[in-house]
Amino acid sequence: MNFSGTIAHIPARGGSKRVPKKNLRLMAGQPMMSYAVRETLLASGLDAVYVNTDDADMAALGEALGAKVHHRPPHLAVDEAGSDDFNAEIISTLQPQTLVMINPVCPLITAQDIEQALLAYRQAREADGVDTLIAASMTHMQTFCEGKPVNVSVEEGLRPSQENPEVAVLNWAVSIWDAPAFLDRYQRFGFGVWGSRRLLYRLPVLQAAKVSDEGDFLLCEALLLARRRQQEQGAKAPVFWAPGQPVDA
Repeated sequence: MNFSGTIAHIPARGGSKRVPKKNLRLMAGQPMMSYAVRETLLASGLDAVYVNTDDADMAALGEALGAKVHHRPPHLAVDEAGSDDFNAEIISTLQPQTLVMINPVCPLITAQDIEQALLAYRQAREADGVDTLIAASMTHMQTFCEGKPVNVSVEEGLRPSQENPEVAVLNWAVSIWDAPAFLDRYQRFGFGVWGSRRLLYRLPVLQAAKVSDEGDFLLCEALLLARRRQQEQGAKAPVFWAPGQPVDA
């Protein structure tokens, strides 16, 4: 295989059980998927941008926005097909050197976020041999998994949260892989997304907001509208209440 170039793809299959047709649902006046596609097209450092889908309407939307379309095989559009499978398939077909995946259910990610993630990946690859970047949100808050403490001890008093070890929560808003290495892992082990040497890339919480259910959809829509108002009106300095000032009911 002759691997070359850096391509990005936005995976968007037709089925969704928790928020039906969520990729095409209007969010703040635009199809939700369109935010990720537009920002990816604006990002520098990419040789091509594809919408990876089995759905004719999503393919039409991708083309209307200026993206190419990668027609996902039907067997990779079912619930049982995971990220490992459809990433391996697009690598095998298009043969990029670097594969970037932008999650369409993270509509607040920006072109600048994508560019900075690419830069971080390339620097970490050159310096430390990193072959995988996965976007994550970081927290020092007290964290439990299945009732067991992760970054705190319940055998001692509660400490200030900033003293707790930092926990990374993966959001997959942007993921980047050395494509040949991904495909090699997939062929040998049946999975590739974790990589061998990975960088958990800190993405600001707002840009990492992800739609998994109806509440998330409403939250992201509100954030997009707030961002739009800020862009139209310009950033304002914070205003604080002081004693003697009125308090609205």
